[in-house]
Amino acid sequence: MNAVLEPTSDVSAATQTGMVLIRAGEFLMGSEEGSEVEKPIHRVYLDTYSIDSTPVTNAQFANFARATGYRTTAERLERMVHLQEGAAQTTATSWRTFATAEREDHPVIYVSWHDASAYAKWVGKRLPTEAEWEKAARGGLEGKRFPWGDSAPGEGLANWNGVQQSPVSAPPTTEVNKFAPNSYGLHDMAGNVWEWCADWYMDPYYVISEGSNPKGPDEGEYKVRRGASWNVREDFRLRCANRGAMLPDRSWPNMGFRCAR
Repeated sequence: MNAVLEPTSDVSAATQTGMVLIRAGEFLMGSEEGSEVEKPIHRVYLDTYSIDSTPVTNAQFANFARATGYRTTAERLERMVHLQEGAAQTTATSWRTFATAEREDHPVIYVSWHDASAYAKWVGKRLPTEAEWEKAARGGLEGKRFPWGDSAPGEGLANWNGVQQSPVSAPPTTEVNKFAPNSYGLHDMAGNVWEWCADWYMDPYYVISEGSNPKGPDEGEYKVRRGASWNVREDFRLRCANRGAMLPDRSWPNMGFRCAR
């Protein structure tokens, strides 16, 4: 089916609270056109939840860091390298490097899964499950490839296929609300930054996934990441069903997150 489903979100909540309410219901998760890890397409029921209308920004994360004194995984690594005997300098980079005044509304980057979880807990939220993330990304469009439909992701739809000029230059992220939202009122569900999900990652998980409120495997080595980023080259990575994974203690200039509740 390629139908637009009945609205299951409260778009007005995005402007009132920074979150959108996704009402309880089923959706079709996965894809038959992608890799084997996206198969089979299966129907999933989710209870009502809310999700941030944008990725967490530099300004929001800065408020958290100031209030709590929190140091990210990358910052702790940077300090450890500095303390090593004979270490004259470090190449480690933290979120603060590019959290300049003109980039307050850009997504925070260089945050590990642990950092994202700590922020989410501080604001009374959590990371979204992989299923919650995909339902939100689809925006009620059943059977469509991208958050906006099936059309190719041109320049006006998402931030992707970009290049960081050097390791010390600012990554070409964009403001979190630069591109139009999907029909649920959610921005950047494709491109700009990859987003951490709560779940452990497993290649064949869809074969054994629960049909109601799945939360991923009980354990694993990698955490799920979704949505692709500014530096992906292939548009198939921007698809709603595309799955990714990363070690939870890693942080990169193309990794961010949003929260759920």
